[in-house]
Amino acid sequence: MENLLNKIINKVETNEQDSNKPKFEANFNVNPLKDKFLNNLDGIDENVGNFNIKVFGIGGAGCNVIKYMKEARVWADNVQIYALNTDVTSLRKISNLSNVYLLGKTLLRGAGSGGDPLIGKTSVEEDRDAIKQVLQGTDLLFLVAGLGKGTGSGATPEIAKIAKEMGILTVAVVNLPSITAEGNTIYTNALNNLKELKKQVNSITTISNDLIIKNSGMDISFMRAFEKANEQVTTIIGEVADMINNATEMNIDFADLKNFFVKCPVFNANAFNLDQDYSLTNLKNKISKCIDASYTDIKLDNAQEVIVNLKINESTPPTIISDVRTIFKGLSSNNELSVVAGVDYTNLKNIRVSFLISTKEDSSSDESNLEDEVISFTKINNEQESKIEFGNEIPSTKVEVKEDNTLDQYKTSGNTHKTFINKERFNFDEDNTIEEEPNNYLNSDECVDIITKAMTGVLRTTAIAVPSEKEIKNN
Repeated sequence: MENLLNKIINKVETNEQDSNKPKFEANFNVNPLKDKFLNNLDGIDENVGNFNIKVFGIGGAGCNVIKYMKEARVWADNVQIYALNTDVTSLRKISNLSNVYLLGKTLLRGAGSGGDPLIGKTSVEEDRDAIKQVLQGTDLLFLVAGLGKGTGSGATPEIAKIAKEMGILTVAVVNLPSITAEGNTIYTNALNNLKELKKQVNSITTISNDLIIKNSGMDISFMRAFEKANEQVTTIIGEVADMINNATEMNIDFADLKNFFVKCPVFNANAFNLDQDYSLTNLKNKISKCIDASYTDIKLDNAQEVIVNLKINESTPPTIISDVRTIFKGLSSNNELSVVAGVDYTNLKNIRVSFLISTKEDSSSDESNLEDEVISFTKINNEQESKIEFGNEIPSTKVEVKEDNTLDQYKTSGNTHKTFINKERFNFDEDNTIEEEPNNYLNSDECVDIITKAMTGVLRTTAIAVPSEKEIKNN
């Protein structure tokens, strides 16, 4: 019994001694691994990783897009949006939404360009230094404009030229007029300035008014149809900005996009939500429908490179990336198609897919196709007469001879008198063609030669009454 009591007493004394020892307490404010890893992010320059994006809406159409963009969504701080125009009335309408700048303030006094591209071009020269100052520090510049009239057509290529001189990555999103609704003159202006703009920018996409009219149908109003075009421009710029600004699980970074635009002079872009159950067929149909309903005439069959950004949810199958690659390669005739994919996890109910497509060839507003449309629009329905204007470039090395009586109509520039050459009264080569120098202008000697040969043939078969010397003097 005594031994048992002694053990209890000893146990109690031992516990009291242990209780006097300092106890261990976890301190979560102290990181035991501090200074164990390399970290040079502290004190890093704020401009590192922060890419400056600017959007210039130029002219009436460009300013309309800017208004829609500012009302449609909230833009990140590094996306700065400007409206530039020669028409002060247009700028006043959106001055409470965006940065505005009146081009050619001294020259035009806010009156606009009157639809003259040359005036639009001149207005930029007055403000060249101010534009350069605004563009300082820009990493990516979007130029948004409508081509065909004055400010958009004339000023946009000049602003692009300034950006090019400054080494800024420049992307143009431009609207082409409807040849049937707006006429040949405006359409030709658009083609000429589109050609010049392509020389100055890294990449370009076009939105066609004719496709807006065609794809919209009769179920929506005029205003809603063109609002959908503004929506597409906003989607293009917004998706690119989000790819740059938002880090994702599989990230598309600024370098990916820069490489895309530098290598790809022409591109198409769009985005959609997959509002059906996920399947390879549903995804393919949605992508195809999105491309077909686009307002740009750039087709996927010439695709060179695709950048796809996917926002997926927890129910998305693991085959999503390989499915997307399979779909785009299947829709394209290019077996070497490059597909760069980015993935972000979200709580969205539907999968969202956004993509940029570049083409091998300039199929958007291809010059030959567009010129064919102009010719088709202005062609005189007279299949018996072929006309060549002196001073114009001859399209081929031979002038074909028609089998009917009226062969070719030759007309000097600015002269309404016509000379018709009859096949039966003209000396031709054995192959029934008139040989001409390829791609040269007809000079005066050649004109005289052609007319002389024609008139010689006429004189051979026509009796001409020669007036007497007395009659000549009387006349």
